[in-house]
Amino acid sequence: MALINGQKESAVKPIVKDGRTLVPLRLISEGFGAVVDFNTKSQSIRIQYSNKTILMKIKNKNITIDGKTVAMDVPANIYNGSTYIPLRYIGEALNKKVVYQKSTETQPYRLIIIRDVNTSTIEESKLIRVYGLTYEGKNVIYSDKYLVVIKENNKLRVSQDFYTFDDFSYHVTNNDKQLGDIWFKTEKSDFYLNYDFNTTQKFILYQVNGESISRVAAENVPIKSVKTYLGNVYYLTQYQRGLLDADQTTNLKYATHNNGQWSSDYLGKPGFYYGFDTLGKVYDWTIDKDGISTFGYQRAGNLSSDERKKTFGQYKIKLSGHQQELLKP
Repeated sequence: MALINGQKESAVKPIVKDGRTLVPLRLISEGFGAVVDFNTKSQSIRIQYSNKTILMKIKNKNITIDGKTVAMDVPANIYNGSTYIPLRYIGEALNKKVVYQKSTETQPYRLIIIRDVNTSTIEESKLIRVYGLTYEGKNVIYSDKYLVVIKENNKLRVSQDFYTFDDFSYHVTNNDKQLGDIWFKTEKSDFYLNYDFNTTQKFILYQVNGESISRVAAENVPIKSVKTYLGNVYYLTQYQRGLLDADQTTNLKYATHNNGQWSSDYLGKPGFYYGFDTLGKVYDWTIDKDGISTFGYQRAGNLSSDERKKTFGQYKIKLSGHQQELLKP
């Protein structure tokens, strides 16, 4: 069984030849987006990956990467109609790291994982567990280094430790002090807030549309309110003492979705704090084409109490950039 980015793909098995693991060249290369060209007459292979050009020949131990040639332990060869290459060399050629998960009594399977070299250790260990769940027959709907969602008995189930699962569906949270497992409902979709207490201590916001789940943002402070407008996601975070660079950002953020990825930025004037006053009272905030209206004041910076109070007021914050207008002191 082969999985590419969590999706099952039909594939022939890896094989061992002269003590080396060989893998299907086309499956691995094209799985990472490379273009493979096989010349049947010359028995030569050309792989184009990003800005790299990789050359080799069947039954030849040499592999050339951007003009630099090295000798492989075992040559590329054809087995059962498919071209195989030593795993180590195709991994290095594509600038990937190879991870082996050996068989144990509790995990009766063998895994070979080929991943980006910059993946964190946390992500690697969780990735191994996700593939383990897949090999156990679990239907994995979504996973990242913070949580995994599976479908079981027609219901979505979620786990932060990747072993114990709970129901993953919208529910009302009555405990204001709860940091994670919180849902926000908007006109467009539901949002789920997870708190990664054990490792990064980040607050991670997900958009949930049925079985379509995507990670919108990860913050160092609690996310307290979420709204949507014209396809973008807007949210407020809660101030915490010791927040780095508080004078260079705000607690009002927006996230936009482009090319399959979410990106976020702050809104308003750097150093300002919106939606809450100095005593923690919560104010409503509304969105229209002209901007976001809510209470705000300058919290960060070397201001006296009186100077800070002079900035109290109802503000209109632009939907992009870092501009605001004082509507009412």
